[in-house]
Amino acid sequence: MFPVYYATNDSGVPLIIHKFIQKLENLNSKYVFAVVTCGSMPGTTIENLAKIVKFQGGELAAGFTVKMKNETLSQEKQDKALAYQKEKLDAICKYVLSRKRGRLETRGIMRKIVLAPLLYFAIKPVFSRRYRKLSGSPSLPFSELITEADRSFRVNEKCSGCGICVQVCPVSNIKLVDGRPVWQHHCETCLACYSWCPQAAIGGEIVSYNTRHHHPKVKLTDMLKTKQ
Repeated sequence: MFPVYYATNDSGVPLIIHKFIQKLENLNSKYVFAVVTCGSMPGTTIENLAKIVKFQGGELAAGFTVKMKNETLSQEKQDKALAYQKEKLDAICKYVLSRKRGRLETRGIMRKIVLAPLLYFAIKPVFSRRYRKLSGSPSLPFSELITEADRSFRVNEKCSGCGICVQVCPVSNIKLVDGRPVWQHHCETCLACYSWCPQAAIGGEIVSYNTRHHHPKVKLTDMLKTKQ
């Protein structure tokens, strides 16, 4: 279960998930399913995940997409979306518990034939240029640009040195140096540090298009438990 990242590149699967799957063994005897979350479109994430699992000798039995809160929608539409999510999650649970196979929520055939190539060739160069700028590394492959993009994080005078950013980072990519966070360049750009900073002290070009938010039912203590 993971959020869709970089849907405009060749994957949509976060690097941490890709690395995790590569470590798995005996997948041919396992029931493998996926639930991916996204803000708008999942791109080819489910299809690419199926390829990664297959390369490891397994089969993706089922793949589902759940759309998350969209800040651009009215409150009424957001409430309807949340209600639909609850119904869909119940359906997903029943499907998985029954060990059913074959449902992969991918784009329709017309989207694959017509829309996908247009988006790929139109958006990917823009996306790549942005990450080259964020990383300051024009010659690296895209996967490495992502991990180096943390070079564009900035910390303002509000930083209290509390270390919350260090604690919520899922890949231990942040260290406190003289009471200030320093990123170590194996970033997943999940933006947990940015979203959970109690002082709103973390910013920079990497989050220039983002707003701080998280699920209203998820607390900081929940995030910290995941690191224990």
